[in-house]
Amino acid sequence: MPAFPYRMRDLVRLTGVGAATIHFYQQQGLLPESQKTAGNQAAYPESTVRRLLWIRAMQNELRLTLRGIGSILARWGELPIEEMRALQALGGLLEEPDPAAPRADLTEIRTRLTPEDLETLAKLGLIAGNGGLSSSDVRLLGLVAAMRAAGFTDESGFEIESIALYRDAIDRLVTEELSRIIEPVLNRHDAATLRDLVRRGLPLADQLLSLLHHRAVQHAVQQWLASDGNEQADSA
Repeated sequence: MPAFPYRMRDLVRLTGVGAATIHFYQQQGLLPESQKTAGNQAAYPESTVRRLLWIRAMQNELRLTLRGIGSILARWGELPIEEMRALQALGGLLEEPDPAAPRADLTEIRTRLTPEDLETLAKLGLIAGNGGLSSSDVRLLGLVAAMRAAGFTDESGFEIESIALYRDAIDRLVTEELSRIIEPVLNRHDAATLRDLVRRGLPLADQLLSLLHHRAVQHAVQQWLASDGNEQADSA
């Protein structure tokens, strides 16, 4: 089969989506790239049919808006319907998972960090790199600014790249959390109960992580100091 086997009439026939709607989805960046033929007509790949059927399912079965669908595509790609239902049941704010930060907050936070810090955080993927920072981006920047003010500077040996260590560790933890904690309970509760469990459980999980991290760091530093003291005693 050719890489771009379909014309617009084929997409309409195979999916039941009207031509005007398909053109609109293209304008919104929701469809795979098409290709112009020698006669300057658009040709579409097989993936366009799958994408159109997926968008219809997202709209009809999950009642998602195009904005929400675009957000899902950008973050996760074409997630299966069942996975989307699970995410909804877990209380994910799919249509606007992280609202844009107020302009005043952006202006204030930029006075507390250097352009180099902001550029590095964007390169690491810890904040949006297009200037449109979200509320959680600003919260993260506030924490970084507080760390800088507390003495965690380049001169003291703290590089901003080190923050990616926490992101990577959390990503691994969440993967384990999904497989060992969340997935086993998905089929035991209805959607409303799951949403309630998540809303009540997330703050408690955050506190638990903070406590475990504090204890682990405290223990590791005590061991390091004891080891360093023993080495100095041995060399004396």
